[in-house]
Amino acid sequence: MGQGIVLESVWVAVGFVVFVALVWRKVGAALGGMLDERSEKIRSELKEAAALRDEALEELQTYKRLHREAAEEAKTILQSAEATAQRIRETAEKKAIAAVKRREQQADAKIKAAEASMVAELRERAAALATATASDIITSKLDEKASLALVDSAAAEIEKLN
Repeated sequence: MGQGIVLESVWVAVGFVVFVALVWRKVGAALGGMLDERSEKIRSELKEAAALRDEALEELQTYKRLHREAAEEAKTILQSAEATAQRIRETAEKKAIAAVKRREQQADAKIKAAEASMVAELRERAAALATATASDIITSKLDEKASLALVDSAAAEIEKLN
């Protein structure tokens, strides 16, 4: 019996080793396949991540370029607006100066017209006053005969002027 148990134990051990070897072979192949599949999936995801990274870098470069262009365009627009504002300011200043000169000329013309009117009015008054005074002097100091001679003389002078 001692030897039968040992022999049996050896056969059980050999069977167990064969069983484990067969199972290991099947399980190892399945595990190897799973690991290969998993490593392929990881490799694929790494390639996809690298492609996405490259695409993101391209998008970043595009964004930076667009940002630069927008900044340059904003700068150009600002310079154009400043130049336009300066031209408007200069034009308004020239128009204001011209308006002031025109108003000064109008005021000068009005002043000259008023002066001329006043001078003419003063001359009329002076002439009227001189005529009235002369008439008073003539009528008070001259007699009728001398007055008529003076009137005739003045009429002759007037005819000469015409």
